Formats: sequence, C-alpha cells, structure tokens
Amino acid sequence: MYKANFKKYFKKIIAMLICVFVIYSLYIQLEYRDYVNQSIDRNYDYLSIISVQGDNMANRLEEFVHLTIEQGNSEVKRELYNNWRIVNGESKSIHSYLYAISTIHMGKAASDWDLLQYSLFRVDEFISGMTNKFLENHSYTISNDERDKMEAVITVFRTINKEKSNELVDIKTILESIKEPMLIIDNNYSNILERIGK
Repeated sequence: MYKANFKKYFKKIIAMLICVFVIYSLYIQLEYRDYVNQSIDRNYDYLSIISVQGDNMANRLEEFVHLTIEQGNSEVKRELYNNWRIVNGESKSIHSYLYAISTIHMGKAASDWDLLQYSLFRVDEFISGMTNKFLENHSYTISNDERDKMEAVITVFRTINKEKSNELVDIKTILESIKEPMLIIDNNYSNILERIGK
C-alpha cells in the first residue's frame, strides 16, 4: 500500500518537475529572443542617431572646408574654430554610439556591421588627428590631401543619412556606397577589404 502511494506521488512529482522545466525553458527562450531583438533594435537606433549627428557634422565640415579657402581674418578664424569645435564634438559623440553597438546578435549581417564600425572609427581617428594638428600648429591650415579626406568624410555621413532615411536599412548598400570615400580617408582600407573578402 505504502509502495503504491509512493510510486503514485513520485510519478506526480516527476510529471510536475518536467512541466516546470518545460515552462521555464520556454520562458528563458522567449526572454532570450526578446533580448536579442532588443539588441538588434538598439543597434539600428544607434545607427539612426549616428546618421543625424553625422549629417550635422557633414554640414559643419563643409562650411569648414569652404572657410579654409577664404582669407584668414579674425572673423573667418572664429568661424573655423566654431565649426571645427562642433565637428570634433559630433565625432566624439558618434564614437560613443559606435562603441555601444554590439554585433553579437546580428547573425549573417555581423561582419557588415563590424566593417561599418571599423570604417566610422577610422573617420573618428582622422578627425581626432586633425584636431591634434590644429592644436599643435595653432592654425586651421589644411593640405590638399586633408581637404580631400574631409570631403570624403562629408560623403560618408551624407550617404549614411540618405540610406538611413529609407524604410529598410541595408548595411551592405551603405558599405558599398562609402567604399570609395573610405579608400581616400583610410590608406589601409583596401587591405582590410581584401583580408575580409569584401
């Protein structure tokens, strides 16, 4: 009698444990899927912010490049300073959003996101290098090569902003569109593309 009751309760406990395990597994799976979706959405949100800040940066950089051609009076110098201050600030802000992007859950698109991150980090590196040069020289004089690179930066961010305004953002399309200007900005870019098979 005791053994029969024990077996009956034991089977009930096992059945309950299996049910709890199945429910818990489903819950964890749904939570994880939700976490992955949030991570993906967050990346696109960061790209959207980068797109807006990059467009603002491109506008200021365009003004800066135009002003460097003009005569260097005090008003022009003040405008150069103000424009570059904003360019540098936007670049730092973009850098922080780039750093926050996580490509772990991007699936097949992860390598494209990695390349986009790399590309924009290289842009930030160029802007930081120019900031250091201006501070060291106490002058906003730029060479033709630097002007070309600045114009390439403008193209990169205008392209990202234009692509981001589309309903479906295709990172591959963005990378294809910014390839030429990135080759101007980063002397090592062609080697990177070759190494990753792009």
